[in-house]
Amino acid sequence: MKTIRGLMTLAGLSVMLLALGATGAKGQGSYATQFAGTFTLPFEAQWGKMTLPAGDYALQYGLNEIGYGLVVVRGAAKGSPYGSIIAGPLGETSAKQNAIICVRDGNALIVRALEMPTIGTSVNFALPPGANFVAHNAKHSGYTQLAEAPVLIQRIPVTLDSK
Repeated sequence: MKTIRGLMTLAGLSVMLLALGATGAKGQGSYATQFAGTFTLPFEAQWGKMTLPAGDYALQYGLNEIGYGLVVVRGAAKGSPYGSIIAGPLGETSAKQNAIICVRDGNALIVRALEMPTIGTSVNFALPPGANFVAHNAKHSGYTQLAEAPVLIQRIPVTLDSK
């Protein structure tokens, strides 16, 4: 009896793993790259949960099967960070040049947007946990948190891949 139960459990697990494997392959195959490029980051910046040191990077942007934007970033140097960042809603762009937009939060620089006029799109990225944009308020003592009013905006050009 124990042998039959063990074989049935093994068969059930095998079927489940095969189903998950097929679903995973389908999900990976449906990611369509719409934009690919390279950029040089002249300073350390926070992008999602990743901290990117200064250096050369490649990126790819695409949509998955349910329409979410995803950016894959890969450092050119050995041991450089590699990761995926979920992009916010798509928006139209009036920019003339492909660029990554960084904003300052105190001493930290944060990647907030990717402008891709080549494909007519821009996307925003969520702030990392704990990041707040503040500005001095002359009418009140101290600082006032602003929804979207960074003190410094840095544009990093993105060179379109020729592939």
